[in-house]
Amino acid sequence: MNSIIRVFLISMVALGSLKAYAHSMEDVEASLNEKERYAQFVDQPAPPFELTDSDGNTVSLADLKGKTVVLNFLYTRCTEACPLHMNLIRQLQAGVEDEGLSEEVVFITIATDREDVAGTRENMRAYGENFDLNPGNWQFLYRARDEPPGLTSELAQAYGVRFTDTGDGVQVHGVVTHVIDPQGRMRARFHGLKFQPEHLVTYLKAIAIGPNAAADDGFWSRLHRRIEGLMQSE
Repeated sequence: MNSIIRVFLISMVALGSLKAYAHSMEDVEASLNEKERYAQFVDQPAPPFELTDSDGNTVSLADLKGKTVVLNFLYTRCTEACPLHMNLIRQLQAGVEDEGLSEEVVFITIATDREDVAGTRENMRAYGENFDLNPGNWQFLYRARDEPPGLTSELAQAYGVRFTDTGDGVQVHGVVTHVIDPQGRMRARFHGLKFQPEHLVTYLKAIAIGPNAAADDGFWSRLHRRIEGLMQSE
């Protein structure tokens, strides 16, 4: 390979590296906005909470500082949207596991039931078993026995999701999956049940370890590898 061509290829590798690694969260969000119609990106403080798990242990948002949090609310007695939502959460958890991010990303599900605490906690345990959720980075939270029945539905409303109790074991509600960054700021809401789990996992990757981790493997990355291969073959 003559020197002129070699210099040109080295320049292309350098430019390709710059293109591949000069990414920001704004770049990641813009890219996802083109692909994912159900994603809403925000940047605001996440409402704090201090609740208990199914064994009565206290967990607060402050305890999760330094972790990327995937948060969802559901009514454990719901037989329609909520089981579908938890199936989606399990898919997200599997995607996080596949990416090796189980230490960086935690999943929090909060029950909005107004019924008895004991029955709700039993339902919470059943959800974990039925959907094979990994307790290593997932927790189901609820109010303590001495706290008011509407505590968690009011918290859901603070997060922008309304759960309205219509009686007879029914709550009318929206479905939202929230992303909270390691500093405790709300960064995204993925609405409904039709978003692509891999898109949310890509966003979690960017939040947890940096936007370059979520860079598209596009033209510049392929060109970069091709030129490096040609140079190594010399």
